[in-house]
Amino acid sequence: MKKKHIAEIIIILAAAGFVFFTGWTQFKVSGGTCGILISKTSGVNSEPVLPGRFSWHWEYLLPTNAELRLFKLKPYTAEREVQGTLPSADIYSTVYETPPDFSYSVNFSISAKIDPADIAELVKDSVITDSDSLTAYLDAAYSTLANKAAAYILGRKESAASFHPESLQPGDILAGIDASRDYPYIMFTDFSIMSSKLPDFILYNNARSSYIENQKRLQERAAERKKKVNELLQQFPELQDIFSGK
Repeated sequence: MKKKHIAEIIIILAAAGFVFFTGWTQFKVSGGTCGILISKTSGVNSEPVLPGRFSWHWEYLLPTNAELRLFKLKPYTAEREVQGTLPSADIYSTVYETPPDFSYSVNFSISAKIDPADIAELVKDSVITDSDSLTAYLDAAYSTLANKAAAYILGRKESAASFHPESLQPGDILAGIDASRDYPYIMFTDFSIMSSKLPDFILYNNARSSYIENQKRLQERAAERKKKVNELLQQFPELQDIFSGK
């Protein structure tokens, strides 16, 4: 009877151990990563699985019901170059004998990460699905914000000729482009300018003004010529065929 009781205890302990280790998810996550539990019965779990923090999920007790997707937590760093030419620069520059260079380029170094709880939210919203799509999401955000930052820098340069982009701190750029509004889940650890080449806005604005003024004068002259021709035709209708090209 005693042996039977001991056997029952062993069976119970074995079953308990099986249940515990089947649902224990903490050991599946290594340092520098977090896990997001996705199951057929419960969907996306809002509580991320982190190394060093105990976690157990009953969803694993059902075969093929649950999976743990791993995401890197280390900040992702990438560079972005934004280059281009000011609007209609090729046209406006013709007012100068030697056309100035109105092109620009700005090189950024960007680094950011996403909090584990926010990773879970992005998975819930189907924005990301795995670690590769998380990187792709950050890549897309970097490109979008780099373009906005370049536009912001060009605006600052146009407002103040003495402005030097390299004087901006990462926080200045992020605040200037309101990055947190577009990407509230992304925590930026760096958004710095590695190098920049900006056009001379004084020359550009002068060229634009001169070009527009020249076009205005040409239009006025054309209108005046048309007016004189019309007046002439009113006096001498027989000239109509000459001006019409017949």
